[in-house]
Amino acid sequence: MSLLDLALAPLRTLFGSAERDVEEAFPVQEIERIQTRVLDTAESIKRATESIEGHIVVVETLATAITPLTQAVVELTYQLAQLNDVLAPVAGVERDVSRLEHLFGRLRHQPPEGQ
Repeated sequence: MSLLDLALAPLRTLFGSAERDVEEAFPVQEIERIQTRVLDTAESIKRATESIEGHIVVVETLATAITPLTQAVVELTYQLAQLNDVLAPVAGVERDVSRLEHLFGRLRHQPPEGQ
């Protein structure tokens, strides 16, 4: 051993002891585990945020589609009312024809008088 080694030995012992104390107080593996958890949590938050942004886009698209859809339903209701107005007389004629068929059917199936 050199004279320099003898002079630095107490400092090495002191620094070595301080290093062990720091490792005991702040274990490197525990810090790495915590750091990994924090990074995983941050990544999860990032994915959740991206998913929420995607849902917002879908909701905005639906919101913009509601007004045209409402207008189309109103127009369809109007057109069905017009169709009903046009078909009402046809339904009346069909009813009358059905009554006539029923009347003629009775006359045809009645037994002749006297039998």
